[in-house]
Amino acid sequence: MAAKSPPPIVYIALGLLLLWGGHRAWQAGYIRWPEGIPLPGLGGRAQDLLLTSGERTLFADSSPAAVAAAELLRQGNFGAAIPLLEMGLQNNRNDPEARIFLNNARAQQQGNPLSIAVVVPISSNPNRAKETLRGVAQAQEELFQQGGIAGRLLRVVIADDGDNPERAAAVAKALVGQPEILGVIGHNASDATLAAAEIYQSAGLAMISSTSTSTRISLLGNAIFRTVPSDQIAGTQLARYVLNKLRLQRVAIFYNPNSAYSTSLRDAFAATLTSEGGVVLATFDLSAADFNPQASLQTALGQGSQAAFLAPTASVAEKALAVARENAALGQPLALVGGDVLFSLTTLKEGGAAVEGLVVAVPWHPDVPRNRGFAQKAAQMWGGQVSWRTALAYDATRVFLQAIRQGSPSRSGILTALGDPNFRLPDGASGEVRFLPSGDRDAPHVLVRIERGNRSGTGYDFVPLP
Repeated sequence: MAAKSPPPIVYIALGLLLLWGGHRAWQAGYIRWPEGIPLPGLGGRAQDLLLTSGERTLFADSSPAAVAAAELLRQGNFGAAIPLLEMGLQNNRNDPEARIFLNNARAQQQGNPLSIAVVVPISSNPNRAKETLRGVAQAQEELFQQGGIAGRLLRVVIADDGDNPERAAAVAKALVGQPEILGVIGHNASDATLAAAEIYQSAGLAMISSTSTSTRISLLGNAIFRTVPSDQIAGTQLARYVLNKLRLQRVAIFYNPNSAYSTSLRDAFAATLTSEGGVVLATFDLSAADFNPQASLQTALGQGSQAAFLAPTASVAEKALAVARENAALGQPLALVGGDVLFSLTTLKEGGAAVEGLVVAVPWHPDVPRNRGFAQKAAQMWGGQVSWRTALAYDATRVFLQAIRQGSPSRSGILTALGDPNFRLPDGASGEVRFLPSGDRDAPHVLVRIERGNRSGTGYDFVPLP
């Protein structure tokens, strides 16, 4: 049987809207919602925030299909938007925004959808935002293929907080005010999560962060969960690696004191190191305007340091790499260990030989046996290897769906299910997902080391330690 051709409006929309929408997107950097028109499903007061379930695009490089479909979705023309998005994904399958729009259109066309939100830093870090959205989109697509939960499909509202705590709080207030939203995945940065979590907690709206690792999040209440293990686990594992595997005791720490993430990772590492026989000889502020990697390294060596713990945020990661380069120039007198921010292609590209041997604690790696099944499925969907942010966002979405199945499709029902000590997701991207009473993920990090290899295309790869 021949495939049914899309209705003519699809081709008209794709031609006219690409000319108009693409030009406006190029001028403004993204497609903004027209002033004076309420955002569908979110109310007029939210129009100044960047939120969408498909009625507008949020990325500067949103695909032509997503831009064109947004106008159709704004009109409620799901029947025309669906084939347009399907065609767009055939040309560019690595587009999570378009895939979420597609499944939102399917869910709204079918009626009575289950709604959740995901908050990502589109305006400040669009690539990381897309990594998270791929995980959400993959779980949403799988639910569609399974026929939904009691016939109900998943609708996802995408919100942008730019990793800004003030904006994160404003987004949280907007989402809390929408009773159809049953849960929130996010936020990305720990500082943004800390700013928003109190609002979700007060409203009884479950929040599951797949990327925020600060130890302070453990204390925020019974509505706050994480599929990413906390900094306490990462810091402890790295400190014990230095003490027990490298057999070194004297360490210098490089971190960003302005970040809840970086500070908690430093604290967790230092607490374990000093309580189990090591000593922190010096700490250095990577965010300082006058930070000098060469002088800092000479100071650390002069005080007798044997290892350096690099715990940068993304904004100061280059300074951490500069420390690694200075260390390499001196013949690598310091062993290097680091936080998950350094688990990136940029580290391999820009660090090169200077970071060879660096050991990093990461929440997920595709080569770990329990993770290979998801890694393979994700590669088939997106056309390449995905990151830990994709895997743990997938788990967060699956956790919400599992809670709905076990409880009821309501905010209180989800909280009751998640709070059950026996709650578990048996087959997540990272293996079984369980929560501690604090809402933290009950799972270890993976320690990986940078070694020579060809998988990444840089000449170096992150390889899991045995």
